[in-house]
Amino acid sequence: MFKAIKQRYYKKAITAALSQRDVSGLNTKLQTLTFLYNADLVNELSPYYKIANSLKVLETKTHFFSYITSEKKTPSLLRDQFTQKDISFKGVLKGPSAIDFVKQSADVLIYMSNKKHLPLETIVVKSKAKFKVGFKGLDPRYFDLILGVDPSDTQAIITELTKYFKILGKIQA
Repeated sequence: MFKAIKQRYYKKAITAALSQRDVSGLNTKLQTLTFLYNADLVNELSPYYKIANSLKVLETKTHFFSYITSEKKTPSLLRDQFTQKDISFKGVLKGPSAIDFVKQSADVLIYMSNKKHLPLETIVVKSKAKFKVGFKGLDPRYFDLILGVDPSDTQAIITELTKYFKILGKIQA
């Protein structure tokens, strides 16, 4: 029962964030790239670096933000992580890393999953990223571009992003 109530609150927060989205920077060139992913499902970041490299984005301009189910007691090299504790029952961000992340204005945010995940979707819609990329199977209201490939198929992602970003003028043809 609490889960259904919580989902309703999250969806209300997501709808409110969607109505406040600023789309004025939608057509900016790609210089900064952010990957949003579930760290419980991803073991290594090398495929993400490969995607950024193929789009000619510098490593220093590539950022990562991940969701983990519980905070690790051991130090992590990835400081940009958040847990369920960083989002209130009503879908309000309260953790400092989550709040800082959504305030960053990346040129492109890529949500590296095709599965519904309310905490991650909340971060997507509240993010100040100018252009958002998702995968088939997710709510199209959250994204500016939906790719119809598997998020684990790095080469297909590179091909599709390159094709569409050239058409949209985000990268050089």
